[in-house]
Amino acid sequence: MKIIEKEYIQIAKLAALSAGKYLVENFGNKHLPKYKSTNDVGLAVDIESEKIILSIIQQKYPEHNFYLEELGKIENGSQFTWFIDPLDGTNNYFAGISYFSVSIALLYNSEIIVGIIYNPISNQLFEATKNGGAFLNGNKIISSQNMQIEKSVCSFIQGHNVANILVLEKQAAKIKANLSQKFRRIISTWSPAMDWALLAFGGIDCLISFESELEDMYAGILIAQESDVQIQNFDGKKFEIGDKRIIATNLISKSSVLELLSEFGVNYEYR
Repeated sequence: MKIIEKEYIQIAKLAALSAGKYLVENFGNKHLPKYKSTNDVGLAVDIESEKIILSIIQQKYPEHNFYLEELGKIENGSQFTWFIDPLDGTNNYFAGISYFSVSIALLYNSEIIVGIIYNPISNQLFEATKNGGAFLNGNKIISSQNMQIEKSVCSFIQGHNVANILVLEKQAAKIKANLSQKFRRIISTWSPAMDWALLAFGGIDCLISFESELEDMYAGILIAQESDVQIQNFDGKKFEIGDKRIIATNLISKSSVLELLSEFGVNYEYR
């Protein structure tokens, strides 16, 4: 499928670059927010960016399925499904903070085969194909070589719905508080896709995702995997599609991070 994957990623890049151009043109303007929840905001540019992406990909692959953050699902009974986040980091964009991206992933059945994350402000285009390596603007990237947790930076990502479920909110707060005692710094940036990209690039050393949204993760997961990041769920098992509680590290051993989580005394059986 390698030749076909190269074709898919070229279409994904065209879609991401086109949407990114639109987002840059409208960045810094005043935007009228539509609040999806107390923690999540939507903007008209989200919808327009998604339409741009969908138009480009659907014109080439009308028979594929699409999982769209704004417009919902398009089911065509295909083995191929595109996961599209047209503006990951909408809250940052709304606030005038230039840390956001377009995130596009393609799954073949339950396997991620293409991932694109594009920050149009910094002109950073992260990309990966399955078993093809990870790249930033055409240059191969590798994850952090840091093995010392006390000198490491960890991104903690939690899904928008966590704050609406008391037991999840308490678990998330406890995890983050305990992580802050172990790592040099814990960051929460409001842009999960970009955090995955930074993990792949080696800018940060660890990422813990707690009940995050699917469309935010898949492109970043592939890019991270292709840069030698190890990804597992909270039970210590290898990541599988559908997992929403994820630990991603490189040379920081899996056992060390899982040991940290076990110290928290959190009941991870809740789903």
